[in-house]
Amino acid sequence: MKMTDHGLIALADEMASDFLFLSGREVDIPAAGIFLNQLEGVIKVAEEYQLGPIKTVSSGMSFLLERMILDAVENKEAGFAVVEKGITIIQQFAQEYQLSGKIEGSIDDYLETLSKLIGFVPEGAPKSDDSAAPVEQDQQDRPHDITTDDKATDSITEIQDMSLLKDFITESLEYIDEIEVNILNLEQDPENKEYINAIFRPFHSIKGVAGFLNLDEIRTLAHSLENLLDKARNGELEVSSAVIDVVLDGADTLKAMILQLKNEIEGRQFPPPSLDIPALKERIIQVESGLEPPPQRKRVGEILVDDGVISHAALAEGLQTAQEIPVKKIGEALISKGMVTPKQVSTALRKQTEQATDATMIRVDMRKLDDMIDMVGELVITQTIIQQDVKHHISSDRNLHRDISQLSRISSSLQRASTGLRMIPIKQTFQRMSRLVRDLAKGAGKSIVIEPVGEDTEIDRNMVDEIYNPLVHLVRNAVDHGIDTPEERIRSGKTEKGLIELKAYHRGGNIVIEISDDGRGLNKAKILQKAIKNGIVNENDNLTDYEIYRLILLPGLSTAEQVTDISGRGVGMDVVKQAVEKLRGKIDITSVPGKGTTFITSFPLTMAIIDGMIVRVGKERYILPTTAIRQALRPARKDYTNIIGKGEMITVMGRLLPLIRLADLFGIAESNHEPWDAITVVVEGEGRAKCIMVDEILGKAEVVIKSLGDGLKNTKGISGGAILGDGQIGLIIDPEGLFELSETQ
Repeated sequence: MKMTDHGLIALADEMASDFLFLSGREVDIPAAGIFLNQLEGVIKVAEEYQLGPIKTVSSGMSFLLERMILDAVENKEAGFAVVEKGITIIQQFAQEYQLSGKIEGSIDDYLETLSKLIGFVPEGAPKSDDSAAPVEQDQQDRPHDITTDDKATDSITEIQDMSLLKDFITESLEYIDEIEVNILNLEQDPENKEYINAIFRPFHSIKGVAGFLNLDEIRTLAHSLENLLDKARNGELEVSSAVIDVVLDGADTLKAMILQLKNEIEGRQFPPPSLDIPALKERIIQVESGLEPPPQRKRVGEILVDDGVISHAALAEGLQTAQEIPVKKIGEALISKGMVTPKQVSTALRKQTEQATDATMIRVDMRKLDDMIDMVGELVITQTIIQQDVKHHISSDRNLHRDISQLSRISSSLQRASTGLRMIPIKQTFQRMSRLVRDLAKGAGKSIVIEPVGEDTEIDRNMVDEIYNPLVHLVRNAVDHGIDTPEERIRSGKTEKGLIELKAYHRGGNIVIEISDDGRGLNKAKILQKAIKNGIVNENDNLTDYEIYRLILLPGLSTAEQVTDISGRGVGMDVVKQAVEKLRGKIDITSVPGKGTTFITSFPLTMAIIDGMIVRVGKERYILPTTAIRQALRPARKDYTNIIGKGEMITVMGRLLPLIRLADLFGIAESNHEPWDAITVVVEGEGRAKCIMVDEILGKAEVVIKSLGDGLKNTKGISGGAILGDGQIGLIIDPEGLFELSETQ
């Protein structure tokens, strides 16, 4: 019988990959737990296919790893090499069996090396005179020494086990924190395999190390949860609300068990937590089998008890009062007895309602939701076309005017409602940032607290992944450049711990995300000096603080004195600006020396709709994003000038701004050649402003963005298209691309 490709070979390759990426030539507790779990799987497959040599090698490696963790192997480098050799042997034998159905290689040399290193030969290994026998004989010849050594070893092991136990507790609590963050992400995106794997791995590691430390209850619970998630990641089990709930309950139970263990070894006397582990395991089995019953809505009295407002005895007394004549509701009875306040009952009723709402929720495939939103967009376009077609009849037909107005209201409401279905809180993104700050701060030797504000602020789900990368750059910059070291903070009279605040709120049709730190602030002198050195500005330029701060958004302008793993290579901030503007967003900077810096990013709530100004150039119509428009004006003849080397310019509020003729750039016959006969729209992009010359402003509208297709999607100056009210196409202007196009022609 031949083994399938996804069996032993996959396990061996996974071990080899994990071993390759170990940090240094050391095996710590988490790594050992992973390898012990993998070896357990290899042994099971080897037993199933009766592959004695592979089982023997795996058993020997398991024992060696345990001894290495206990510091019972003097030559750790040799132990590391034996583990590496064992993995190679398992890989070779697995491939040999896959090809020929048998294993012909010898493991005698490996077992001899293993025996010399730790004095142990696994069960089932061939006995030979030069390996296992001498060890056994030597042990028989010195029984007294063995007894003495064993006692010493037991004493050392006990002390070392305590140290390992403390490491296990620290690592496991971090794993559970990681699980809690990822389970919330998984709830929003149940089909995301990365999230499932990110939850599976911590349970896998906890199980392995708990088994090694003989923590059987923790190991078996972690193993049950691991099996449940394994089915989910293999597509055998749908990630439902029942799965999410039982995994969260399992993580909470493991956390309580580990904290109890921590209290015990620290000598703290706390009553053991009330945990019904058998019932939880039964729930896991039911969920795994798809038999989990729907959640029952709790009664008001139960909610009050759970919240600690009343005791079980008080609830029983209240129920007795409620049954007396005249019959009362439990809330009324408890209030009349003075056991609760009306506000507490109101809160319990609200929680009960929320439970009912949760029970009626259904999951919808995101693709179906996107398709529905697209169709609603088409409906709005069609409604606008109909309204345009009958506009000449509306004034004379009151009923038609009423019906068209009603259709317009319903279409707009439907569009808002459908777009709202795809809105999710920014909370998950902030949680990912919190973990990132923790890891970066640890690597930078800084102590940082992260404070999220406005986590319930909603944004289009399709925008979440798009804004994540630019926000990561800003957070990394705040940790590395913004927050000062603990020593610097103490010297400047600040608290030792730095603060990074993530703040989200709605403003107009945008979501604004601010990333603030209470660090050293931006150094204007350094920024200006570097910009002058790079030829970006001149020494005589009189720049405002705002303009100086925005210089850091230009390529290659980093004032970091040394390169770190986090930042300081002169790349990143320009990438942030490009990413933000690509999403039709803006970025601003404020800073106070010695107090800190704030990066303010603003994004549209959705990428499906744009709020734009419709303009006409010749016979063509274009849409300018309102977020980029500063003002529109008809310039006077005296405000127009043509400067050698710079081209046509318009004076706007005392500043000379370059003039862009859309007609010339796109080869259109314009209606007005002279700027004072036309209209100029002042548009901002890339931190600068230019005047765009148009023939007429037709109005303002929210339009559904349409892709231009693969052939035209990279057209400079154009970001997309939209179907206008008369059914014609209007191209959406990309201000930054238009600026670049105007400078190259």
